[in-house]
Amino acid sequence: MPLRLIQLDDLTWDDLTAEGRSLIPANSSVWTDHNPSDPGITLIELFAYVSESLLYELNRVSANNIKVFLRLINGPAWEPKWPLGEEKRLAVLNMRRPHRAVTAEDFEALTLAVNQTANRRTQGKIARAKCLFQRNLEDPDPAAQLTPAPGHVSVVVVPDRRAHPSHELLWRVKRALEPARLLTTRVHVVRPRFVTLSVAVTLVPQPNADPNLLREVAVRRIQKFFDPLEGGSDGQGWPFGRSVYVSELYQLLDAIPGVDYVTRTRDPRTGERLSELMVAPSEESRVQLNKQVELEAIQLRPDELVSIWLDPEDITIAPVQELKFGPTGD
Repeated sequence: MPLRLIQLDDLTWDDLTAEGRSLIPANSSVWTDHNPSDPGITLIELFAYVSESLLYELNRVSANNIKVFLRLINGPAWEPKWPLGEEKRLAVLNMRRPHRAVTAEDFEALTLAVNQTANRRTQGKIARAKCLFQRNLEDPDPAAQLTPAPGHVSVVVVPDRRAHPSHELLWRVKRALEPARLLTTRVHVVRPRFVTLSVAVTLVPQPNADPNLLREVAVRRIQKFFDPLEGGSDGQGWPFGRSVYVSELYQLLDAIPGVDYVTRTRDPRTGERLSELMVAPSEESRVQLNKQVELEAIQLRPDELVSIWLDPEDITIAPVQELKFGPTGD
């Protein structure tokens, strides 16, 4: 909401001339002719006219005032290149842009602003950015990356295409953040890290459902749900550091038209139930179990995203003869 200009003085010509006449007896007892034809009254009316004009200008912001204000905002070397109305609009837009990085939102906004100067064809475009305080994600020691590092700020850059951001793009982000950071802050610009997951579930179809179509739809939904750019519940990309819960996978697949229910897949050789979500053996520490010692979630670190490795054959469609089993498959 714009500020309303205050009325600095509301005296009119009539007010000024009346006040001038009222002061005559106190200053000159011999001045008795107060008619408009008197030269003294003419001077009072002239001064009242000049004063009213000055008051009129005082209550308004002139073009010169606007230029002075814009020069204070843009620097002493600023000179107008466009009409003053356009110059004011550009100055307001420039003031709304972050020029200092204090909060995580500031770092992320300045990172995304690099898109305005980057060559999208050769350097790519930044789709997402994540700022983490007290983290040095450039440290080669994985344990040190998880240890609080006071004074360090790491910014994770996600490009808009299925590739890692180029070295030149990371350098441009670093160059944009350096002059905006607070004194003594050390900024690190890094690529995202992905945790690879595989999925193994069985879909029990409803009568007359097309098994091949169910598998195709399930694969598409899983890939999109965990996509770093279009995934997540809001379609804005899988959140950084968001653990993957088995219950969400069940909810996602159970909503497919033609699916009766979703259950765990059995190993055809041993008959044992397979986990719905699987990671590499070196990542077993991420597995979170519930009280029944069943898989509950796969944990992610704050700077990590999900990469799904999905073989369509891992989505099993229960044959007709298995429809007699209950939801647990027993």
